[in-house]
This record gives sequence, structure tokens and C-alpha cells, in this order.
Amino acid sequence: DRWFRAPYTNYTPAVLERDGDVLNEWEVFWELSRRLGAPLPFAGGPAPMDKRPTDDEIIDLAYAGSRMPLDEVRNSKMQVHPERALVVQSADEGSAAQFTLAPQDLMAELAELYSETDSGAAFRVIGADFPFRLTSRRLKHRLNSLGTELPALAKKGTTNSAYMNPIDVDALGLSNGDLITITSPFGSLIAVVESAPDVRTGVISMAHSWGGSSLTDEKVRDIGSPTNRLVSTDHNYDVVTGMAVQSAIPVAVTAVQV
Repeated sequence: DRWFRAPYTNYTPAVLERDGDVLNEWEVFWELSRRLGAPLPFAGGPAPMDKRPTDDEIIDLAYAGSRMPLDEVRNSKMQVHPERALVVQSADEGSAAQFTLAPQDLMAELAELYSETDSGAAFRVIGADFPFRLTSRRLKHRLNSLGTELPALAKKGTTNSAYMNPIDVDALGLSNGDLITITSPFGSLIAVVESAPDVRTGVISMAHSWGGSSLTDEKVRDIGSPTNRLVSTDHNYDVVTGMAVQSAIPVAVTAVQV
């Protein structure tokens, strides 16, 4: 496994008993299935509908047939199992099948990107230049769009600041907390500048999943602004996956005149 150095197991029973109307995710689907009269299938068979199963019963159904039985996992707390390491076996004799590690369409796209001398050429429009690259980032006090409703997390920050290298901040005549307009060929947004020495010059590092439906960003200090406004699903998408550009978005930056 590329995430762990050795195959190990650990099992921890629930620390606290649930209280109130809190439900596990599986309970929501179980209730829907019970009321619709439809089965709730798992690897070990459908969940019983005559009475609500326990968490462990659902786990046993979900992981039935796994490489290590769940009862063994429960009794193997913080143990390494070298005998259960995954090992790729040799191919069968006479087998000629191979993985296609580099599909032709992928190699064609890589060749096209390699030949580009300007990483922002695909985004360039007449009369406009985009010297910065906006990259996506994470914030410790937010998980995508989750966390704004929690007061303790809101104290850590209420906006998705535009983190920039201090050299760029000074060159633009800006200070921490100033408002800037970030523009791409497809849209613009207003953001709050935050100096960050660990961000390279020419880069703006900004979290996604912030902001509201307004296009004027008048509440940028309170709810942030949506970076998805800077991309397009109709242009500059990946031809292999169909995904829109999510990072390294060519943008221009101007100070907001207050």
C-alpha cells in the first residue's frame, strides 16, 4: 500500500454513545430503504429490515469477504501483518496482455503542452494579459464549504484570502487586508490580500468553496468569494477527463479603489 509502510490493523470501539437525533450515514439509507420497501444491498447480503441493525452488523455486511475477517481485525489492535502484504504475482505463462500506461490521446495532449512556450496562451484574449497564476489551496479551519456555521472555526477566519508573495504585494502597492480584483478571461472576483512568504512570486494561492451567489462580492470579508467564477466549463477543459481547469489559472490583479 502506498499510504502505509506495512499492512497493519487497528480497531477502536466507539468512545461515546450517541445522544439525541444524531444518525450514522448508513442509518439514513436504511430508513429510506425500510420505508420504500426496497432492499439495502451489501457485500454480505441485504441489511435486515425487521429491526435496526447495529453499527458492527452493518460493518460486517459491508466488509464481508475481505482479506481479513472483521472479527480478526477487532482482535488485532495495533498489529502488523506482514503475511498479508499485497504482492503482485508473475504473469501466467504465455500471457501477452499489457497495461496501456500511456494512451495515445494522453500522449498527444502532453506533446501539445510541451510545445507551448507560454503557459497562459490558451487563456489569452485580445487586449488582456494575465501575469499571475491562481492556484487552489486548503485552509485548516474549513473543509470545502463546511465550517462556516461553527463559531469556533469562524473565529479563525471568515474569508478565503488571496495569499501572495510579499514581493508581489509590495510591487502592487498593497498591504495586508487590502481588497483586490482578480480577473481571468472568464470572470472576476474581489479578494482580501494576505502576505505569505511561502507563496512563490507570480502566484496567488486561494481556497475554493467560498462566497455567495452575488457577483459583486460586497460581503467578501464575511463570506469570501468563489474562485470557480474564474474558469469556464466550455473552454480550456481537459480533453481526456472533461474536467475544467482547477488550478494555475492565468489571472491579472488590480487594487480596488476605495
